[in-house]
Amino acid sequence: MSLNIPTLINSLNLPHFESIDELSELTRLSSRLLYCLSMKTDKYYKTKQIKKRNGNYREISIPSYTLHIVQRWILVEILNKITITNRAMAFRKGKDYGHKQNALYHSNTLYGLALDLKDFFPSITASKVYTIFSSLGYNNFAATILTNLCTLDGKLPQGSACSPALSNIICITLDKRLIGLCEKRGIRYSRYADDMYFSCDDKALLLKNFPIITKIIEDEDFIINEKKSHFHTPSNKKQVTGITVCPTDIEDYMELKAPKKLKQSIREEIFICLISGQYENKEHILGEIAYVDYIEKENKQTYLERIKHYINKQLIKIQLFPELVNAYNDNKFYSDLDSAQSIDISIDTENEFEYFESLFQERKCFLEKKGLQDICKYSEWPDIIINPQIDTTNNSTDSECPF
Repeated sequence: MSLNIPTLINSLNLPHFESIDELSELTRLSSRLLYCLSMKTDKYYKTKQIKKRNGNYREISIPSYTLHIVQRWILVEILNKITITNRAMAFRKGKDYGHKQNALYHSNTLYGLALDLKDFFPSITASKVYTIFSSLGYNNFAATILTNLCTLDGKLPQGSACSPALSNIICITLDKRLIGLCEKRGIRYSRYADDMYFSCDDKALLLKNFPIITKIIEDEDFIINEKKSHFHTPSNKKQVTGITVCPTDIEDYMELKAPKKLKQSIREEIFICLISGQYENKEHILGEIAYVDYIEKENKQTYLERIKHYINKQLIKIQLFPELVNAYNDNKFYSDLDSAQSIDISIDTENEFEYFESLFQERKCFLEKKGLQDICKYSEWPDIIINPQIDTTNNSTDSECPF
C-alpha cells in the first residue's frame, strides 16, 4: 500500500485502498468475490415492482446478501462520515431530522411551495457517484470499484444500502445553493429526499423566487415533477412531505396530522383482522399506529387514543361469532383494550331472521373479496342460513322463514 494517503481520506479517517487485495483485507471478503460483485454487479440484484398510489410502478433493486454486506461496509466506513447540510432531512438519525421535524420547520409560515424531483434516484448517474469518491481522494481504480458496487446500470438503484446516503451527499451543492438563496430572502428551505419545501410569510416573495429556484435545480441536473408541485396558502391545507400542518384556536400552536390515506389503511387492516380472525399482520399494524401516533403525539387527542376507541367500537361486529371473539381476545392489539364478549344467536321473528341472513351473506362476500378463509363453524346458526336450499324450478334461494 502506498504511504501517500490523501489528506481528506486521512482527516475523515476513511479506509484507504489502491487494489482489490487491499479492499479484501479491509472488508474480510475474498478478492475473487469482490471482483465479481464490482464487475458483474447486475447479476447480484433482484428486481421487484411496487405499485405506487397513482397506479404506476416503482422498480426496486434488491442486492444479494453478499453485495448488501459490502454496501453496508461502504455506508458505515465511508459515506456516513461525510457531513451533509442540516436542511437534508431524510435518511438521517437524530431528533432534528425526519418527516415530523421537516413539517415542524415550516409550521409557522403562511405560504408554502412543495416541489418534487422527478426520478430522483435513477437521475443520479454513476459518473456523479464516481466524482464523489474521487473527490474524497480515492484513486481511479478505487473510485471505480466503489462506484460499481454502489450503482446499477449506470445509475443509483432504489434498494441499495448506499443510495440514500449517496443522494444526500450528491445534493450537498444543490442544498447549499438553495440555502444561500433562501436565507438572504427570508425563505425557509428543506429537502426530504426528492421532496423540497419552501415557505415564508410573503406570497409575492415566494412566487418571485420560483424561477430562480427552478434554474438552480436544473443546473444541478434534476428535473421538477410539475404534476407534484403545489402552492399552499392559509386558505388550503399545508402538506409537508405528506404531513398536514393544521392551525388551531391556540395562538402559535399548530397540529400535525399524518396522511389521511395511511390512517384509512390502518383502520381497514384492523377491520380485516377482526372480521377474519387472522392476525398475522398485527406487528405491521402496530408499527403503522406507532408512526402515526408519533406524528400526532402533541395533538389534543392522540391518535393512539382514537384508534383504541375505534377498535373497542368494532367489537360489536364480532360478538355473534365465538371463533372471532376468541381470536381477538388471544391477539389484542393493546392489553388495556376491552375484551370481546360472545352473545347467543336468538331468532324469534322474521325480521331477525332476515338480519342474520344478511349478516352472514355480507361477511361471506367480504371474505371472498379479500381472499380470506372463514374460520367460523356456525354451530349455533340455523342451517337454512348457512346452507340455503336451492329451488331448481326457478333457480332461486329458498328463503322461507323457518318459524
